[in-house]
Amino acid sequence: MKRGQRRKRDRQAERTRLGAAVVAAAIVVVAFGNAEASTSVHFDPGQVIVNPGQEFDLSFRVAESPDSIASFQLYLSFDPEVIELTEAVQGTLYAESGVMTWFTDEEVGPGFWHFFDTVFGAGTHVLPPGELVHLTFTALEEGETEARIDTIRMTDIRRDPLPVVGFENGHILVPLTGVEEGGGIARLGPAYPNPFVSATAVPFFAPMDGGSAKAEIYDVRGRLVRRIPVPSGALQGELLWDGRDEWGEEVSSSVYFLRLIARTSTAHCRLVKAE
Repeated sequence: MKRGQRRKRDRQAERTRLGAAVVAAAIVVVAFGNAEASTSVHFDPGQVIVNPGQEFDLSFRVAESPDSIASFQLYLSFDPEVIELTEAVQGTLYAESGVMTWFTDEEVGPGFWHFFDTVFGAGTHVLPPGELVHLTFTALEEGETEARIDTIRMTDIRRDPLPVVGFENGHILVPLTGVEEGGGIARLGPAYPNPFVSATAVPFFAPMDGGSAKAEIYDVRGRLVRRIPVPSGALQGELLWDGRDEWGEEVSSSVYFLRLIARTSTAHCRLVKAE
């Protein structure tokens, strides 16, 4: 083969290799650009049980994600007659990032708040998982409410939308401890043992006014778990629960509520089922 033909062949082979490399690089870029990272958010703890006048904290957190985060925006709602937001501070994910950030909170209306946080500068970001915002509430009166995530938006390191594919609302319960309604006050507890594994006993007092009392156990979502017999005509005694539901199945470890309903008043008692 002549020298000129050999050089021509070598140049063609080199162009072929370069072309293949460019195509491969383009495929990598396209694959990266089409990769849809996502994440989820939740409250910690997810369920809170407090008494009227008691303060409690909720940490709003983002789960692990294959992408970085630049900003988030949260619209949160709750029942303002049950709980009150007393403080909101920047979460540790931003506060301890080492870069300049901007956090703001705004009360849009009663029980409706807006939170926003972002990092400044091209390429700046925070790395999940971690805390986005830390909230302190005060329980006002007996009731039940969600810390409801009405809107959640996030952006990634490129300032493009980062999909949030899952979220869990917080759940707050402020149980009634016993209310007089003319004629007497129903009373429950304290239960013993509590927490319990297999069974617990709850002392009760049920003022009667020509009617009979009934006792029911509910889970933290307000679903009826078990009806507990109240001795007919008894004003006081003990209510026994073996940790089983209406169908005789053992319930899972969690918090439950025993409600005693008499003719003149109602009382609640918190029960903790352990493993």
